[in-house]
Amino acid sequence: MNNGSSENPAHEIDLKAEEIAICRLSKPIGDTLFLSTVAHEIRKRNPSAKITVHSHWPDLFLHNPDIAQSFPIREPHVPPAFPIQYEHPWPPADETHVLGKVCESVGIPAEETTPAIYYYPTQAERDLAKEVLPPSDKPLVVVHPFSGFFAAKTKQWDFGNWKRFLDIIPEDIETLRFSNPDEPATPTDRSSHRDIQTTEIRHTAAYLERADAFIGQESGLAHLATALKVPAVVIFTGYVPPSMFGYPQNINLKPQDLPYIPCWQGDGCDPCKGEICTQSVSPEEALKALMEILERKR
Repeated sequence: MNNGSSENPAHEIDLKAEEIAICRLSKPIGDTLFLSTVAHEIRKRNPSAKITVHSHWPDLFLHNPDIAQSFPIREPHVPPAFPIQYEHPWPPADETHVLGKVCESVGIPAEETTPAIYYYPTQAERDLAKEVLPPSDKPLVVVHPFSGFFAAKTKQWDFGNWKRFLDIIPEDIETLRFSNPDEPATPTDRSSHRDIQTTEIRHTAAYLERADAFIGQESGLAHLATALKVPAVVIFTGYVPPSMFGYPQNINLKPQDLPYIPCWQGDGCDPCKGEICTQSVSPEEALKALMEILERKR
């Protein structure tokens, strides 16, 4: 688990201050997006506050009306900002939603918060995405077979399951994956599949927003899809529960009848070691959920 704490945290946060700086020191995109929730909840209570965020993904907060400035973190420098955390203790003492927990870290009660994250595309970004992904009669589904370098091993849905899923998904559905050269090739020979390589997170978001649905394991891209209001099938394995890291508007799939989950361990626990729980959600179950979402859109 990536640690969001700091050896030199800022002084206790004053939610009534004119200027408030917050930071998230861990690198995953999902964890970074949680800052948007904290900023929004602070501004609800202090509308005149000038909020600054420090993170590894500052572009996620461009054009966000709750955030005055966004700065990159350059390691090993620790920014002069209040660190937003949910990891202490780990495992959590309860399954309060993670967005409630990050708000609790600044003194806002979880039950008084809205479990939502916020992202604001521009029209120029949407126009670019429309050029790259013009309108089509076929539904467009973004698939996310890999959770990224910083993700826990036990977050990853089994690679064989992904291959089977991409084999059985109907050909009249277009699939799209955001890839990078460091990851394995998409396990499919589908004629209606496309890989897009981009290092620009805002371009990725603009392309994602054009999708009719998203399917992938719990990850930063799943959180971004939710922020963009793209209907999502999110596959949970044995690591963390949907009650804490999922959203009710999505279809959250999780293993059934495994008494030792969630294990809260990135490398898995005995007897599974990430080999059983990552295979337990079947490709057929995932496809059924995806088709349910697409049918709703029709």
